Amino acid sequence: MTNSVKSATIAIITCRRPEWLERLLTALTKQVVDASITLDILVVDNACQDEAKQVVDSVNELSPFPITYQTESTPGIVAARNKCVSYFLTTDKQFLFFIDDDEWPSDEHWANNMLSAQVKYQADVVTSHVISVGEAGTPAWAIDLIYGKNPYSEGVSVPTFYTGNLLLTRKVIEKFNPLFDQRFAMTGASDYHFALKALKQGVKAVYTDAPVIEEFPASRANVKWFIKRGFRSGIGYTRSHLFEEPVLKAIARSSALSAVRFIRGLGYLLLGAVTFNKTTFVNGLFRIASSIGTIAGFFGIKHDEYNTIHGK
Repeated sequence: MTNSVKSATIAIITCRRPEWLERLLTALTKQVVDASITLDILVVDNACQDEAKQVVDSVNELSPFPITYQTESTPGIVAARNKCVSYFLTTDKQFLFFIDDDEWPSDEHWANNMLSAQVKYQADVVTSHVISVGEAGTPAWAIDLIYGKNPYSEGVSVPTFYTGNLLLTRKVIEKFNPLFDQRFAMTGASDYHFALKALKQGVKAVYTDAPVIEEFPASRANVKWFIKRGFRSGIGYTRSHLFEEPVLKAIARSSALSAVRFIRGLGYLLLGAVTFNKTTFVNGLFRIASSIGTIAGFFGIKHDEYNTIHGK
């Protein structure tokens, strides 16, 4: 990295998961960065409860990086993410990280590596992959299914990105603020929608090898949850494209994708049944549900993903 000073905020939104928040904050305090980098941490609590504030206050006592606690009373992931953005814009920081409260960096150089990649590739957005591990009692088939293999190599441009492991430049934030659309408040896909909008306007987003680890809750490790997840992701895809593309183009794109997802889903379903492989079988159900959700998105149907809090 060049010797020019870099200043960044690591933003976390949280809602009733104090144990996992403490784990993440503790891991972040162990980050090692170049002398030219200044870091601080922002926690936005969407539950507005004392538990999260107590965690922040406790970790902040020994943290080498200042931790700021804010609340967002409007329910939903969109309002909380946008609160991170609006707070960031009141500062003079140059970069904004997003990391989820069920995650933690895979090593102590995560932040440094993300910032180094931004300089190396002159990117507007830097992202990396998520490695899923199961909470105690989580079956292996669910862990194998949730993310799959990382498809990207170092420095390549990515076709989309999500807020689970993300670095944004101030230029991008100022251009697109507010970043996240309130129409996705409880349904998810606001980050996909933002990525679609940004990439269509020429934003450069690249992948670098700086993974984070996510603990997959045992309460999600069931077939019903994966079917709902697939249905919701299909809806989010269609709604995003309807908002950002001409209607006929969005209909054609989403219909074609729905057909592909359905055919592939049937293939995985049959293969899983023949081989008695539950991961493959549920993957088929997920894809079929996503296909149906992609069509449901045309009719304004929504599925509220974030009414139930998983984790601790």
